[in-house]
Amino acid sequence: MQRELLNTMNAFLDPSNHADSEDAMMAEETEQRLSGRWAQPGGQRHHAQPTMGDILATLTSAMSLLRRCRANAALTIQLFSQLFHFVNMWLFNQLVLQPGLGLCTRRWGIRLGRRLSRIEAWAEKQGLELAADCHLARILQTSLLLQSQKQSLQDISTISAHCFKLNSLQLHAILQQYSPEPGESPVPPEVLNELVNVARKTTDDAVRQEGHEVRLEEDHDLNLPFLLPEDGYSSDIIRGIPTGLPEFVEPMARSGMCRLLVNNASNGDWNIHLVEAPSANNSFGWDGNTPQRAAAAAPATPSTPMDKPEIMTITLNKQNSGMGLSIVAARVSRWAVAGQD
Repeated sequence: MQRELLNTMNAFLDPSNHADSEDAMMAEETEQRLSGRWAQPGGQRHHAQPTMGDILATLTSAMSLLRRCRANAALTIQLFSQLFHFVNMWLFNQLVLQPGLGLCTRRWGIRLGRRLSRIEAWAEKQGLELAADCHLARILQTSLLLQSQKQSLQDISTISAHCFKLNSLQLHAILQQYSPEPGESPVPPEVLNELVNVARKTTDDAVRQEGHEVRLEEDHDLNLPFLLPEDGYSSDIIRGIPTGLPEFVEPMARSGMCRLLVNNASNGDWNIHLVEAPSANNSFGWDGNTPQRAAAAAPATPSTPMDKPEIMTITLNKQNSGMGLSIVAARVSRWAVAGQD
């Protein structure tokens, strides 16, 4: 997903308004085309340069695939948290580590803010607004810093209140690279130094208390543990035969690979045979790499050998010729009579 998203990220850095344009009909066609599957890398575009519409189409493709596969909601949030962090990391590092791009201007702050707002609006429609606000915070606050007034000491409190995610190294680099617009004065040294001092006492201390290093660039990795949710899976929600399952199985059934049999007496619960198997070493009831059933994971009780096996009489009716069976009398060491085991 990140690789496909990377192919479209240059839309953020397009200085023209072309990257912001999007044909509504084109967007609708793209969403329908991508519905239910992941976008093919290097897929067809209606234009040579990537646009914000391509970025949104990539995100929509990922969401459509996860929804079609009925992915767990908590897993979906974690996956998109990674994608939002990737957008934040890539864009922020381009801004602070590539001064030759000239991104530290008020005009670019407005442009980045406008383009990021489209990502925020998309995330809100998908119910991912909290993940977007959290993991896009640094680049969003950077765009706000570039747009803000930075001329007097009275501006310091406003900037510190709205740009609290930026540490002292990041603030210093952005303000040092800041190029004023025509008619705009440069950032006064006393304002720059005071903003850096405030960040050093607040943001830097908070970063160190969390056990992290104060760095200029954003880390490529999100550095959050990937958690497997305990509930909310499709098997907890689905009842009966899901829509589309018969059509999905039909080609395999036609070729003889399987059959779909409907149990009309069933209550439709997909979890009827799924029993939790708590274990001292593994809460998921696994032994190494092999999933264990609850019965297999439960402590074994000592078995007492039976005094005598149960004897069952089976009658086979022979018609005309032989039945094509070879009866073998096997003797087991613990039984004296053949065929009793």
